[in-house]
Amino acid sequence: MLYKIAKPQWILIAISTCLLCVHQYLYPLSAEDFSPKRLFNLAFNGSFSDDEETINVHTYLPHNDQWQWILKENLSTTAVSSSEQLLNSGRLLTWSAEEGQSNIGYQLLVYTQGQTFQIDPGLPIPSEYPDELTDFLLPTEHVQVQHPEIIALWESIRASDSSLFGVLNSIYSHTWSKIENLPFKGTTDALTAARLGAASCNGKSRLFVALARLNNIPARLVGGLILENAQKKTSHQWIEVYINGHWVPFDPTNGYFAERPSNYLRLYEGDEALFRHTSNIGFDFEFSMGEKIVSAALHPQLMTESTNYLGLSNALSHMQLSSNTLAIILLFPFCTLLITFLRNVLGVKTFGIFMPILVAATCMYTGLLTGLLGFVLILTIAWSAHTLLEKLRILKTARLAIVISLVSILFIMLLWHSSVEQKLEFGMLALMPVVIISFVAERIHQVTQEKNWKELFTHSVGSLATICLCYLYLTSFLLQSVFALYPETYLLVLAGLMMIGSWEGIRASELIRFKHLNHSEKLNLLGINSRNRNLVYRHNSKSLLLLATDKLASKKQLSRYQIPVPKTLMTISNQHDLAAIDEALMALSAFVIKPNQGSQGKGILVIKENNGQFIGASGKTYTLKDLKKHIKEILIGHYSQCGDQDVAYIEPLIRQNHELNNISDLGLSDIRVILGKGQIISAMLRVPTTSSNGKANLHQGAIGIAIDIHTGLTQSAMHKGVPITQHPDNQAQLINVRLPFWDEICHMAKLSYDAIPLGYLGVDVCIDEETGPLILEVNGRAGLEIQNVQRQGLRQQLFQAVEVS
Repeated sequence: MLYKIAKPQWILIAISTCLLCVHQYLYPLSAEDFSPKRLFNLAFNGSFSDDEETINVHTYLPHNDQWQWILKENLSTTAVSSSEQLLNSGRLLTWSAEEGQSNIGYQLLVYTQGQTFQIDPGLPIPSEYPDELTDFLLPTEHVQVQHPEIIALWESIRASDSSLFGVLNSIYSHTWSKIENLPFKGTTDALTAARLGAASCNGKSRLFVALARLNNIPARLVGGLILENAQKKTSHQWIEVYINGHWVPFDPTNGYFAERPSNYLRLYEGDEALFRHTSNIGFDFEFSMGEKIVSAALHPQLMTESTNYLGLSNALSHMQLSSNTLAIILLFPFCTLLITFLRNVLGVKTFGIFMPILVAATCMYTGLLTGLLGFVLILTIAWSAHTLLEKLRILKTARLAIVISLVSILFIMLLWHSSVEQKLEFGMLALMPVVIISFVAERIHQVTQEKNWKELFTHSVGSLATICLCYLYLTSFLLQSVFALYPETYLLVLAGLMMIGSWEGIRASELIRFKHLNHSEKLNLLGINSRNRNLVYRHNSKSLLLLATDKLASKKQLSRYQIPVPKTLMTISNQHDLAAIDEALMALSAFVIKPNQGSQGKGILVIKENNGQFIGASGKTYTLKDLKKHIKEILIGHYSQCGDQDVAYIEPLIRQNHELNNISDLGLSDIRVILGKGQIISAMLRVPTTSSNGKANLHQGAIGIAIDIHTGLTQSAMHKGVPITQHPDNQAQLINVRLPFWDEICHMAKLSYDAIPLGYLGVDVCIDEETGPLILEVNGRAGLEIQNVQRQGLRQQLFQAVEVS
């Protein structure tokens, strides 16, 4: 009981919970801190030229106030100097350059909030104001406050309500509904707007200001930009009226009364121009805008007054990375938890364990649909390249290198022509998926070559589903906020990983895989998690597992115990050995080429006849050059379980026992015996079919036949998940067949445990027509499909055998 309480995962959960409580107590956060915010990317690009004099271009940059924040700012110029002045009107930026062609610009990341004010209907118009407001009551060149026509206009539109609200409502109603909107064509003063009954935003705003000042209400012009997803050359003007200690916004052009929308960016105050520049310089410009939604926690400037000093927000802000990159950094551990759950609990299979996270991270910059299409495109190109290069007989390592190079060049071209921001971050991040996709394409190429369409389908669906889920989590504003503001939640992630890693239950996919078992046998089902934790990890030492994967070393070890194994005709360890085997291969009549560290029958090439040309088991003809190429692939690790360099060896072709040939002569059948601490627990006969290409591999389409371990009689048969009684190719009977040499096979299996004492052991046996039973190989991680074949679980019997409580 104490051990269960003191497990590391529960300690981590307890620590994390305590830290979260203390954290929230010391620095309480509001719901606003977890809500997403809309930011705008604003880029200004301008150009000018002159051959005779110094050139000056003046414009205004936004400044921070309670309604807008500049989160990032960068000036970009070519052969231009810049200077900045803080004036009453705003931040005046000046670019200066000598003769020649010059480019100017800036990039901003800004956050803006809307403003809405409620004006008290009973509030009177003050008779006096502080001295600093005097200028906002005076007439100017373009705001003709005391002109008779302005006065007459007011007399015609004034309402009976003389309160501040009534006067402003009358002015707004007239300028909004009676003055027609026109596109900007230059400066329009208040009098012209009144006479024409039509004006752009600057004319309508000046008329509003003139009428307000006429009624002793301080008013001023404000210039800025309307932020949206667009490229444009127009700015905007609106008005602010001084009411009860506040400057209240109005916009008679777009219909906002005492309100400023959240996408209005304030640049300057007063009757100013956004641009002033030296004349005749061919000045041209454009604004590019785009919006994005981000987590406020990734930008501490957006947080409320309860700024979280114990969180990661402030530290992340100093990294000067995009919000996408910060989100990836924050949530990468959580996505590993997701993938671990999908694999170990649900049993979802993907091409590459953590490849989906990397692809999802790339989609953060491109969008999910574009990213998935790019992923499929690159995968298709890489697969096509693998196929073509294999036909050209290019070896695996060089083939992979060529594919990676081709895919990288393609990616560089796409990146060059893309409009993705933060190209450096995106390019560095996407480089890893590009490389991994090349390896994935190689695996898909193998699967298609083997015509294992079920694996191709399940792995493809699993990969796409996992990519989408990772993308969903990476783009979750709530998760971004939680991990940025409460870093102690990473302890919960670690606890979750440890809990899943310690879980011994049946995966959801295994419930589907073993659906044919009845209820009682499902309770006795041995799953992969339990097999690995309770059998492989506890009772199979690493040294013995390595010995089992080394076919040549395990054969030597078995031979020391007088256990019959196929003879080894020759071994090829390097290119020097390969160069000297021509005569030896030509002298062999029938043989098998095998990779020393292969698995699942991959890389095994059977030559059944040599009549000057080598005839394979399927009837395919091979040349000496083909065989040497295949051996080269083995040497460079193409079929190795761990991908390392390997050794090829050649065995004589086993002439199968005639009794097994009566069942199937399409290839070599074998008998898989499962042992627990040397005790035989279960056994099955694996019989090749046409669909398995003559291989005794169940996943490739071979037949699994249950064997009664006491009598050696076959009991039931399964082919591709369907019970059968006859061989689908030759209609041979599969049930109630007594296997020859059964007692000897059982004895050899038990001796194999003495030679290689793996607590959980799979022994593969074949029967040669002349020499009888031979041990083909031993396996310390034997698969579990035998439970489907036997229609019974192995958990209880194996646990009792190895004394697992």
